[in-house]
Amino acid sequence: MKRLFLLFLLALYMTACSDGDKDRFVFEEDRILDVETGDEYYLNKMDTLTVVDIEGETSEILVTAAPFADDQEFREMMDRYHASITERKERLLEEQKNLIKDQRIERYASYEDKELLEYFNRLHKEDAPYEQQMDVMAELVRREVVLEIDAATMLEVDTTLLDFDIDYTPTEE
Repeated sequence: MKRLFLLFLLALYMTACSDGDKDRFVFEEDRILDVETGDEYYLNKMDTLTVVDIEGETSEILVTAAPFADDQEFREMMDRYHASITERKERLLEEQKNLIKDQRIERYASYEDKELLEYFNRLHKEDAPYEQQMDVMAELVRREVVLEIDAATMLEVDTTLLDFDIDYTPTEE
């Protein structure tokens, strides 16, 4: 009877300990709080966490070394973090492309379509830098003076080398 009672207490203790560990960590959007120790874990990099202990001291640990590294909620948090980083990169790239296009439009605003085509032909004949030729060609394609499929032929390059989002900064002439 004593063995049965001790076995029952041991089982009760084991289940109580395992449930308590589940509530030990509070997962928030950009941090994890250890309610037992008061430590805060911040996601700052892809592979490391910044730990701020209760005294305010900081240190970095590997994500895999965190006490909650195997937790499903943490894996979901990491997935959201990776998706957020990817989305941010894509948004910044799109903003950069739009800026390049806006600068190009402004740069060639004073040219009529025919003048811009003549300018491109002169640059190509003089063997100007590829980036400059591509920049003018991108504007010609945007204006639909030149079809995109004809751009490679006019530039005398392979179609894989075409980059209509090329970042060209003109030099003072």
